[in-house]
Amino acid sequence: MKYLFKFLIIVIAVSVLQSCKSVDLRSELLQSDSITNPEQRGRDLLNEAKIAMGYDKLSETEVYEVDALFNWKGIWLLMPMNAFPGNNNNALKLRLATNSFDGQVEYLEGRKTNTIQGVQSWQGYKKETNSDYIKRHEHDRYIWGLATYHYLLEAPMHLPDAEIIRYAGQKELEGINYETVYVTWGSEVPNKKYDRFLAYINPATKFIDLLEVTINDFFLPMPKGLQHATARYERKETSIGAFLPSNITIQLKGPKKIESKVYSFALSDYKFDAFDKALLYPLDDIEPIGFTKLNDK
Repeated sequence: MKYLFKFLIIVIAVSVLQSCKSVDLRSELLQSDSITNPEQRGRDLLNEAKIAMGYDKLSETEVYEVDALFNWKGIWLLMPMNAFPGNNNNALKLRLATNSFDGQVEYLEGRKTNTIQGVQSWQGYKKETNSDYIKRHEHDRYIWGLATYHYLLEAPMHLPDAEIIRYAGQKELEGINYETVYVTWGSEVPNKKYDRFLAYINPATKFIDLLEVTINDFFLPMPKGLQHATARYERKETSIGAFLPSNITIQLKGPKKIESKVYSFALSDYKFDAFDKALLYPLDDIEPIGFTKLNDK
């Protein structure tokens, strides 16, 4: 236990020391402005990846659900970073409205069994399975978690429509020369308002295998050193022909060996249009806003 606390203190100390410096995911090649036609090259790669993974087929659905099983590296459970408390090695079900940030998570095991946490047009709610009682709550970890995991699942569908897209060159990782594409909004340089992404596209499969991300709007105040993570994807073909994530590993900062993680979550048993979309919209007085962020309204 003494070792764990020592490790956490070191992590926090390093992050605080880096807290004054914004994370810049742009490659040196991109920053040097020496890439020919970076915008079109980047858009072409993202659109090619979208089709290769079948996200055009996902976009034709209205809703989908998937079972999720989170596994946290023990040391990180001591940090208040878990958007779905009580999820470690306990089965969950995610129900999501395609092309939106609306959805809900239901606890299938553990101390919160039968509890449903949901988000509708960025308004949070809580209810029990088979109960009509809905408790409203303010913006919190569940809203952040649902919107974030929803986006991580659907990212290849949305990234080609981003405001700023730039091809960033090749980056070698574990013997693969990935094509990388930088994505953001507002301005190309780092800023406090918009997140930034660096997509790693496998040249053989055209799949997005990794996403490096910055996180400006975490549900708790975090030093900039902890506002940088990598999502590593494993994918399997689903019943609609789309290759959706079967496992996502979250790593602190840039890509590392697959066994180095903060946590991972396995995804299985995808079902599409298997329930009424109205299930995800229990708040009658809240107008649906689709794939819109609050600061975009």
